[in-house]
Amino acid sequence: MKPRSPTIAKEFERRLREARREVWRTMVGTEDELSTLVVPNAASSEGASAGVAAEVLATLGSSERRLLDEIDAAHSRLAAGTFGTCERCGQCIALARLRALPAARLCIACERVAEGAASA
Repeated sequence: MKPRSPTIAKEFERRLREARREVWRTMVGTEDELSTLVVPNAASSEGASAGVAAEVLATLGSSERRLLDEIDAAHSRLAAGTFGTCERCGQCIALARLRALPAARLCIACERVAEGAASA
């Protein structure tokens, strides 16, 4: 879908830029915490909890990296003029959905199908 107007294109450019900035802030905080985390002897309960904390922080960083990739892909779709078009059925993704989830690749109907297939 071509953006409905230059105003909408600018709105999503801003939303994607803000989302990217927020993910970076979270990632930097997470990586800072991870780099300063000292893992004492794993045999002690303190060492075990520190190890769990390190795993949680590493996982958060990974999911944030995936989110950053999704935001970058949405930005590319915006630049290419395909932003807001469902990658599965080719229909327009509802503006309300895009405002709630600017990196959405699928319309709600196709998302439900994809979630159903993933859970099966």
